[in-house]
Amino acid sequence: MREPRDKVCVMTGVTSGIGFEAAKQLAAGGMRVIGIGRTAEGCRRAEAEIRGSSHGAEVRVIVADLSSLGNVRGAAAAVCEDLPDGRLDRLIHNAATVSDWYIGTEDGYELQFAVNYLAAFLLTRELFPALVRPEEARVITVSSSCHRRAVIRWEDPMFRRKYSGLKAYKQSKLALVLFTLELNRRVAHRFPLRAIGVEPGLVDTAVGEKNSGGLLATHGSPKGTKGLDPADAAAAVVRLATDRAASIPADYWRLGRPSEPSSYARSADAALRLWRLSERLCGVDFL
Repeated sequence: MREPRDKVCVMTGVTSGIGFEAAKQLAAGGMRVIGIGRTAEGCRRAEAEIRGSSHGAEVRVIVADLSSLGNVRGAAAAVCEDLPDGRLDRLIHNAATVSDWYIGTEDGYELQFAVNYLAAFLLTRELFPALVRPEEARVITVSSSCHRRAVIRWEDPMFRRKYSGLKAYKQSKLALVLFTLELNRRVAHRFPLRAIGVEPGLVDTAVGEKNSGGLLATHGSPKGTKGLDPADAAAAVVRLATDRAASIPADYWRLGRPSEPSSYARSADAALRLWRLSERLCGVDFL
């Protein structure tokens, strides 16, 4: 097992919230961090602050708008150019967006499905050769408890008809869980890779304010309830990235404890159907 200081972690959504705090904690612990953020200004600020708070740790933040499949591929290529020995130890899918109204991406997909899920699917596929090189790699997906009240809208996954921002968000988080469990099914006994899903809980971040008028900021919480501090929520993600494999007995976690996702999320049939849809939407074959 490589020492933490020799490990490399790629994380999306590092310019604010959980991603920013998790990147700081990982860098402070000696891990080399390659972050991905949406805006050049945000990436410059995050890179400087993370490096400064971790006493000069190796940090690089790449600019990429994950709503674009082309940008996802470009980010993956930039990451690969910067990997020592072509190895990647941790890949953390944290980036998320919300929208109260339908927004289409340049590829013709619904924004939340594209950013919150498809980008994770494609980025994992593009970085897969690097992920299977270490003796023990992990793909960590940051989901949400709202996936428990969702199904995949197979007849219209992009919600082009009767758009509901909240339902689209729930679907995107459910898709992440289905992907996480299916990835484990596909790599089992074949590759030294493990996927882990995590629900950090209601977090006090600005994600619910973007394109939404606060649509998700207090969803699932009594009015006026304050969410977790992003640094506290990030600690749960960091633990799954840094603890020894033997101390992480489950592949899904909620509020720092092993948990089972919804019965729908555990459906192998639904996961296979989503995997095939994702390959088609991204124009790739994956495992």
